[in-house]
Amino acid sequence: MDTQTQNFESNEGIFVQLLARHEPEIRSYIRASLPSPHDVAEVMQHVSLIAWRKFSELDDPESNFARWTCVIARFEIMKFRRTLARDRFVLQENLVEQICQEGEAETSLRAEQIVQLEHCLRELPEDRREFVLKAYSPGTTIKEIAKQQGKKPDALYQLVRRIRQKLEDCMQRRTGELGQVN
Repeated sequence: MDTQTQNFESNEGIFVQLLARHEPEIRSYIRASLPSPHDVAEVMQHVSLIAWRKFSELDDPESNFARWTCVIARFEIMKFRRTLARDRFVLQENLVEQICQEGEAETSLRAEQIVQLEHCLRELPEDRREFVLKAYSPGTTIKEIAKQQGKKPDALYQLVRRIRQKLEDCMQRRTGELGQVN
C-alpha cells in the first residue's frame, strides 16, 4: 500500500470518528434553525458531504472539528432556507443567521453538558439509571413502563421527577466544581 493510500485511509478513519463523536451536537445546531426532522436530516447529509470533501483543509481536527462543521452547517442552513423562501412562514435570513451564531457559541457548552450528564447518570444506582434511560427512550411512555411493571403511572412520574432533580443537582454541583478549578 502506497503512502497516499495510507494517508487517505487514516484521514478517512479520523473523519468518521470525529463525525460520529460530534454528530449529536452538529445535528442539534441544525435542528435549532430548521422546522422539521426531514429538513434537519437533509441539511446534515449536505454538511457531512462538504465536511468530508474539505476535511484535508482543517487544521487541528481534534479540537476544531465541531466548530468548523457548524460553520459549514450555517452556510448550508442559509442555502436550504433560501430554497424555502417562497413559504410565507420562513424566518427572515438575518434572524436565522443570529440563531446560527448563538448555536455555534453554545456548541462547546452543550458538549460539556452532555459529558456532565453522562457522569451524573453513572452516579445513579443502576436500577434508577436504567429506568430514567428507558423513560426517555424514543417511543416509550411512562404509562407503558407502568403497565409493564404493574405500577401506577403517577408513581413513576414522581420517580422521574426525583431522578431529574438529582441529576440537575449533580450537574450544578459539578459545574460549580469545574468553575472553581478554572
